[in-house]
Amino acid sequence: MTNNHTTASEVVAALAERIASISRPNGFETDIGLRLFRGRRAVDESAVPCSVLIEGDDSVLDQTGRLPVVKLRQRYVLAAYVACDANNPNDAAHAAIRDLKRAIFGGAPNLGGKVLVVTYQGRDIGPRADGVPVVFVTVEIDVDYVEDLRNP
Repeated sequence: MTNNHTTASEVVAALAERIASISRPNGFETDIGLRLFRGRRAVDESAVPCSVLIEGDDSVLDQTGRLPVVKLRQRYVLAAYVACDANNPNDAAHAAIRDLKRAIFGGAPNLGGKVLVVTYQGRDIGPRADGVPVVFVTVEIDVDYVEDLRNP
């Protein structure tokens, strides 16, 4: 790791940078990275295609020594809304999931030295009413990093 300590804001910035790269001109299947929200929960159809970076809970993995330095594991939910064929929404859903996975795991596995490791935790295609031409997907990841609580 090139940086001994990282803040939660730095982790989010690194993840956001990767998600923001998701566009067709960059070789992806969708344009969900062109509009990225950090933490937004409700998205209307006018924002589609878009992605949302949701920060989940963190947990302490290790706290050794006398300094207030902790090894943390934080859950992130990477969500995307993408237009789809209303009769076959999973086709677009799978493309968005592939794009999120490629964006996060296609580069350096430690986000350029900011974290210890990023691990895949699963994905989901959200429920939707039949006939709606928008599908919602999530990819969940855990990120392990070291934070100095004196300088979060």
